[in-house]
Amino acid sequence: MILIVGAGAVGTILTAYWRAAGREPLRIYVRDKDLEPMQRAPAIRVESTNATVATLNVAKPSLSPSLALHDVDYLVLCVKFPQLEPLLDAIGPIPAHCTVVSTLNGVSALRTIRKHHPQARVVPVSVMFNGQLLAPLHAQITTRAEVVIGSDDPRLLASFGDSGMTVKRATGESAAWGKLLINLANAICALTHTTFRDLLTHPDLRAVYVGVLDEATTLLARADIPYKLPMPIPYAVYRGLLAGRTRLPWWFAKLKNGLRDGAYPSMVADVEAGRRTEIDQLNGEIVHRGREQDVATPVNARIVDLVHAIEGQQPPAYLTPAELRRQLKL
Repeated sequence: MILIVGAGAVGTILTAYWRAAGREPLRIYVRDKDLEPMQRAPAIRVESTNATVATLNVAKPSLSPSLALHDVDYLVLCVKFPQLEPLLDAIGPIPAHCTVVSTLNGVSALRTIRKHHPQARVVPVSVMFNGQLLAPLHAQITTRAEVVIGSDDPRLLASFGDSGMTVKRATGESAAWGKLLINLANAICALTHTTFRDLLTHPDLRAVYVGVLDEATTLLARADIPYKLPMPIPYAVYRGLLAGRTRLPWWFAKLKNGLRDGAYPSMVADVEAGRRTEIDQLNGEIVHRGREQDVATPVNARIVDLVHAIEGQQPPAYLTPAELRRQLKL
């Protein structure tokens, strides 16, 4: 049994692909206030803006207000970081037969889970697709469907079957760190209200991204933390492409991940809506680890401050790419 907690964009999309695979029984945890809208949804629907990704329309699994884990083999956490600790407190002890699967961005979520449940088996799953929730149990996927699972658990690796979800395996947290590096771009787009295409084609945004990544990779090297970028080239090559004038980074993102021109990170939508962002779990994690390792991270630290400054603003005071680059002294 797979219990999915968090039926936002990520939870809805994963549930749809697991349902399409038909290999595992599924259940979605639903809070009382969300139960009626989900009950009204006729099915789980995932629309695709990518011609290579089929639209899914599959039957709903059971909906439950219970977090009981007696029959649960995989507890899949698809919540935002601010919801994580209250959820872990509500869950109670994790049975020995149950694996906790974290889809949260960054690595601080893994640390939080292990602090609350030190005996639990925890598996990081890096979500490589970009999705948006359109309505209860109705999402849109704007890239190819892919996850990277940090485990050799054969049942979990095979759980998506031939549903169309690409599954890759990584060692431990290396993929989670690699995804965190890529997600450091989210704040750049959020501060400038720009898309992935803008990030990978605008010279000022690319310069900022290189500065952010240089700090982070220097830190990981000093701390001897392995990372696996979600691309078949080493960081030095990727950096050279970003620092040059070629449009290859954008074309690579389009071909490899199926990104479309208007796609943007979720942090852009969070800032637009005045919601709390995941900046502390992304760029903030680099700053935190930098203090531990005595590695200076002034670019990431300034980005964290700038994002916090516009959280909750309506409308947000966006920066132009040139203004952001000047503020970061890059």
